[in-house]
Amino acid sequence: MTPHVPIGVKNDGELPVSVEDILSRAPERAHLAYTSLVTNSESRYDGETGWSCAYITQQALADEMFVCLRTATRAIKDLRNVGLVRVLTWPGAHTETQVRIESVDISSPFGPVQEELLRRPKQHHIDKAIAQLVAHNRELEALVSGI
Repeated sequence: MTPHVPIGVKNDGELPVSVEDILSRAPERAHLAYTSLVTNSESRYDGETGWSCAYITQQALADEMFVCLRTATRAIKDLRNVGLVRVLTWPGAHTETQVRIESVDISSPFGPVQEELLRRPKQHHIDKAIAQLVAHNRELEALVSGI
């Protein structure tokens, strides 16, 4: 007999939050930037991490989006604010832009907390996924930049 798993919950107890759900929290310019970054010929997907990596300047992104540099810069900031983009600046190298492709799994190892998560509305799950992504991205960006 298989245990009952609520809709949207994986068998391992994790709650996946889709990129589309997270992207819904960003302005339209961020949607266009996201699509441009993911479909860029320089973009390379890493299935192990769930991120796509590209070495693309913001001016090249602006050109691809057919917008001014200021709009592309704001779109990248919007995507960083919801955790879908992290910008890694390696000393002596090109800036690497990483874009989240796969869903974000949120869960808790503690049963009562996990049960509470299951009772929460979808918006709460999206908030938790964004907070999780942003915290991890800031940590990684600081580590890479040497701060």
